[in-house]
Parts: sequence; C-alpha cells; structure tokens
Amino acid sequence: MGVSRRTFRDEDLWGDAPSVGPSTDALLEGLTEPQARAVLQRGGPLLVVAGAGSGKTRVLTRRIAHLLASGDARPWEIMAITFTNKAADEMRRRVVELVGEDAREMWVSTFHSACLRILRSHATVLGYERGFTIYDTADSLGVVERIMKDLDIDLKRLTPRSVHATISSAKNEMTSPARFADGGAFDHPNHRRVAQIYQLYDESLRRANAMDFDDLLLNALDVLRRDESVRESYQRRFRYLLVDEFQDTNGVQNELVMTLAAQHRNLCVVGDSDQSIYRFRAADVRNILQFEERFPDATVVLLEQNFRSTQTILDAANAVIAKNPSRHAKRLFTEGEAGDPLTLYRAGDEFDEARYVVTELRRARERGLSWNEMAVFYRTNAQSRVLEEELIRSGIPHRLISGMRFYERREVKIALAYARLIVNPRDEASARRIINEPKRGVGDAAQTKLGAYAAEQGLSFAEAIHAAAGAGLGARALAGVQHLAFILDTLRERAAQATPREMIDAIVNETGLGDALRAEGGDEAHSRLENLGELASAAAQYDTLEEFVERTSLVAESDHLDPEAGAVSMMTLHVAKGLEFPLVVMTGLEESIFPHQRALADEAELEEERRLCYVGLTRAMRHLILTHAWSRAAWGRRVEGIPSRFLNEIPKELLRDVSTQAPMRRSTVVNDDDQYFEGRQSDFASGRAFGAGSPPPVRSTGAEGLGLRPSDVVVHQRYGRGIVLRMEGEGAQTRATVLFDEGGKKELLLALTPLRRA
Repeated sequence: MGVSRRTFRDEDLWGDAPSVGPSTDALLEGLTEPQARAVLQRGGPLLVVAGAGSGKTRVLTRRIAHLLASGDARPWEIMAITFTNKAADEMRRRVVELVGEDAREMWVSTFHSACLRILRSHATVLGYERGFTIYDTADSLGVVERIMKDLDIDLKRLTPRSVHATISSAKNEMTSPARFADGGAFDHPNHRRVAQIYQLYDESLRRANAMDFDDLLLNALDVLRRDESVRESYQRRFRYLLVDEFQDTNGVQNELVMTLAAQHRNLCVVGDSDQSIYRFRAADVRNILQFEERFPDATVVLLEQNFRSTQTILDAANAVIAKNPSRHAKRLFTEGEAGDPLTLYRAGDEFDEARYVVTELRRARERGLSWNEMAVFYRTNAQSRVLEEELIRSGIPHRLISGMRFYERREVKIALAYARLIVNPRDEASARRIINEPKRGVGDAAQTKLGAYAAEQGLSFAEAIHAAAGAGLGARALAGVQHLAFILDTLRERAAQATPREMIDAIVNETGLGDALRAEGGDEAHSRLENLGELASAAAQYDTLEEFVERTSLVAESDHLDPEAGAVSMMTLHVAKGLEFPLVVMTGLEESIFPHQRALADEAELEEERRLCYVGLTRAMRHLILTHAWSRAAWGRRVEGIPSRFLNEIPKELLRDVSTQAPMRRSTVVNDDDQYFEGRQSDFASGRAFGAGSPPPVRSTGAEGLGLRPSDVVVHQRYGRGIVLRMEGEGAQTRATVLFDEGGKKELLLALTPLRRA
C-alpha cells in the first residue's frame, strides 16, 4: 500500500521532521521549512515544485550532500541530471565543497552525456560498434541533403533543414521511420517524401556506425528496454535519481527517467510547470503535471517563498499565471519589502517606446543603479532594432545576451550587402558576401576562380560578376553568377524610382532570400523573416537608399563602449530564463507580438506565452517597467497595436500608469497606401482592453473591412494564397480561419493581418 500524498507548504510545522546527526546539521542551516523537507525526504518519489526565485539549486545540492553525509547513499549510487554542462559542473562543484572529493564519483551530467556513457558500454545491443561517431547538426543536415539530391528532390520546395527538423521531432516523440510512414500525429504536407528520407537517413547513419543527438537519447532508452540485464544493472546501481528543470523534459527523457527509477523509486524531480517555455524544443509540460498520476504516493513539496522580487512584482506574476488552467497551484510570496507599483507606459509607437525606455534607464542610473543591473526584454529579436538605435544615439552602453546585434545578424547583413552593392557597384566585401546567398551553385572553388580572374583582368570581384564568362567556371556556377548579375542590374534599375523600404522588399523577394526562409520553415526561419521585415521598417524612415545604407553602417560601427563601465542587457524573454536584474523593462506588450500571433489560435501555445510572461515578470528584483505601443511598423507598414491581454490580467492597483500626462507630439509614419498621416496622442490613458479612454486614431492595415466569407480566396504576403474556412467576430475583433497553400491552416485577427482578396 502506497504512502498517502502530502503537500508541504511554508506554514507546516517542524515537529515531525526526522532527526539528523551532528555531521548533517550544517546542511540544513539557512533553509526554509519546505526546503529542509525536500532535503530530508527519504523513500519514494518526490516532486519539488520550485517557484521562481525559490532556491531550487540550493535544495538540490543540499539534498545530494545530505544523502552522502548521512550515509543513505554512496556517491556511485546517485545520478543527477540537468540540462547544461555548465549547470552540471556547478552542481558537482557545490556538492564537492559540501562533502568532499568522494562526491566526484556521482553521475552528474546532462541527459545526452549520461546516455552517451550508457551507449559507449552497451551500443552493441543495437548492432553498433563501440567506437560509433556522433553527428552534429551540420553532419546530419549534410546526410539529409545528399539523400534528397539522390532522390532528385527540389531543395527549394522542400528544404533539408525542414526535413531534418521533422525527423528530429519524430525521434523526440519516439516515432520510428516505419511508424512515421504509417502516418499518425505527423501531418506533414510532404509526408510520403519525408518518410522515405527518414528511412534512408536512418539506414545511412547505421551504415556509417553513427548516431545524431536525438539518437543518443532514443538509443539509450532502446538499450534499456531491449536488454533486461543492462536495464536491471543500472536500476540497481542508481538508488537515488534527481532531475532538475523537469518541466523542460521531452517524451524520450521522461521515459528514460522512469525506466532508471523503476526499481528503487527514489526519484526526485524539481521544476515548475509555470516556467515551461520550450515547447518549440519538444519540451512537454505534461511530464511534470502528470507526475503525481504516475506516482500516486509521491510527496509534493511546494517552494513558494521567493528570495528575489518584491511582493508587488510577485502579486502581478501570480495574477497573470493564475489564468492558466494547466499548472500546479501555488502563490509566490516574500518576506522582503512590498515594493513600488509596476510602471506602465503606453507609447505612441515603437520610437516613442524606445525613447521612454532610454529615459527611464537614465533615471535609474541617476538613482544609483549601474548599467549592468538593468535589462530590456522583448518577445522577438526583430523588436531590438529600434531599441538598439535609441540606446546608441543616447550613448548608453548595452549588450545583446545570447544573440547578435540587429545589423550583425546573418540575414540582415546579407540583405544590406545587396543594398550596399546597389549603391556602390564596386563594393567587393558585399559582393563576396552575396555571391552564393541564397545558394545558386557558386561554391568555394568557383569563387576562387572568379577572384583569380578578376585579379588577372584588373577588375574588382564585384565587377567580375558581370564579366564571368571568361573566368573558366563550370556550367552551373557560371549560370549562377550570370543570374546574380541580372538580379543586381534589375535592382539597380528599380532603385532609381523606388523608396528605400520598397528596395528592401525587392531585395528580399527578388533575390530569393525570402523564398529560401519560407521554404526552410520552423521557428528560427520565421524569426529571420521577421528580422528582414524589421529591416524594411527601418528603411521606411529614410528618403534614399544611400542615406539608409550610410546610417546602418554608422549604427553597426559606433558601438565602441568601455567594457569596464558595464552595460544594459538586452535579450528575448526566452533567453532571460534563469537570470535576474534589479530593474527590468518588458517591451512590446501587444496582441500578436506578446502573446505572439502564432499563439492566438492555439490554447496550448497561449498558455506557454503566459508562462513566458510569468518568467519575464519574475526576473525583476525591485523595479519593473511594462510598455506597449498603440502602433508599430511591420514589414514597413503601420499597424494598430492592441494592448496585450497580459496587461489586463495584472490588477490595476499594482500598476502606475505614467502615460496620462505625456505631451502631444507629431510623427510621420507610413501606412499601406504609402500616404502619410500625422498628429496623434502618444499617451492614451488606457486601451479598449481596460475599459477607459479610447484607442488612438491609428489606421489599421488589416483586412477586417474586406467583408470576407467562407470559400473566399485571399492572398497573404507571407503565406501566399488561401481559402477562407470560417469567420468569427466583428469590427476590429473579426477573425478568419484560412487554409493557405504554403502556411497551412491559420487563425488570423484581420485588424492586424496583411490580407487581400485574390
């Protein structure tokens, strides 16, 4: 008979805590009651629901140290799993500091490292030789591409990267090539072809005695399932299994954990369903939510005391995340200060927003905060461009965390290289950058020949593009160079009449850059397309292409800051997880931006967006500023911004709206007819989601006025042609469900959608 489930909270008493010897007392010092219970619990499964800032790493390391110091486990009987090598090294270091060098005999590693260790000893069970090779992503993509070429598949219509991503997703769902071929949950538009490639890919890796990263997990699980003696040896050995960030595990990882813990059942998982934000990496929040169903006798410890943020910030975060139905109910609290209200600023547009952010950062600096104690968050990388430019103009030191500066991103640099080559036909650096971007068959050997020919003829590399017939290139490479020459000539002719924004659009569309990214598919490609759209928005602010190119060069080269002075951190909300700052600014809180447009029609995606908001809010220690814009440029066009639902979910008494006294201003923006409109209030006291005031007089560029009906054929600038399946709502809240030829089925808020009749 199992032990009845009990949940421990901070108000529980110490009376029934087990006694420990003097050698272990020090390991409990400074812990709260729930933290100590998590450290002391013995026998059976344990779920530690660790709220943001609740000290989970401390609990994990103290629990491991206590197991060793008390004699309940020997080092080789403990396996601790986390998600990064850095985190594993830090966990091991802390335990060694607490109990000594013997702790190094523990298995403390990532999932992939632990699985590799198993496979190095037992891969022969699956027919592999012990010295198998591990293919990285580039290796795997190369295999997929070779298979697709052998099958004579058009790599533009079905890209190797999209196929590899689908194969990876199938492996994460433990779907073999045979099962994938049968159909199931993978409703891919090219299912038959992808299934064929998956089968050949699997055969190719096996012939090469190789595994990819997904195979390390899948094959380790396969070994444990196939060989009873191997499975039982690991189950006997690891009497205690601890897993950090359990909310981020995928299906294979969850099954690995359950298999290894099946005998002793001394499984401790630590995590927080409210911080599960990596669904796009196959993380499955159900693993932690259903832990108690799998182990009805599990002990559950809630860590609700926060050691990071003020109570006001925690109250805001609690209010937002409470709207999610799929979660472990808890409420973060602190014994620290209540703190100031959250600051809310309603900007006229993204430029107004950036100016306000800079003003507040300066004020914080004057109040004594250092630059490196401040952070600016945004939902997508594309939003960073205007913020970066304003920070540079203001001389505020800043750095992008886990990312590149906007104008240094690969797709942006390629598009700008085309623009620079249009302005200056002799720009050799730009010519070399775009000679084979996107791919046109001009490989390294051909580029070397073209460079040598240019030197012989006294031409620049850029000039040689138009004289490539004499360079001795192969037929494919010559055709590629000549096609590029034609594209450049066409773009130069257009530049005489077109605006800078139209030129960026032309570069994206006529060079094939946009088509290549759309064909690639996936979140990364979509993000890169958004960056190109943001580049078009930047170009719309200039009168000539020359002026725009010059300005971007200055922005890219002017960031020479003193590293000793500290810098404001800029990052996406996904990158922010695990970090903390005394002051945080969360920008772009608008529907279709945050929550992202892709989440508006998917309840599971919307819950993840809300969790992402919760993560962002709980990064702030003392000061939190939230901003949204009444209008924002997207692909060079001006669209109305509807305040994010997440703002409406924060109790009004926790917010201090500073927008009401802002002055009138005049701004010039571009709408979809390339006409101008001016004069708007940048500081409406509240939006329609808040029931006070009126939305700003910003003209929508959406399609809510088209009078669409089911069966109408429409065209979207990104997804192509589509047919309307369903219509809902009215006015600015009109939504359409459309089945697109390229993008599949989408639910769209028409007021924010660039859609037209076919």
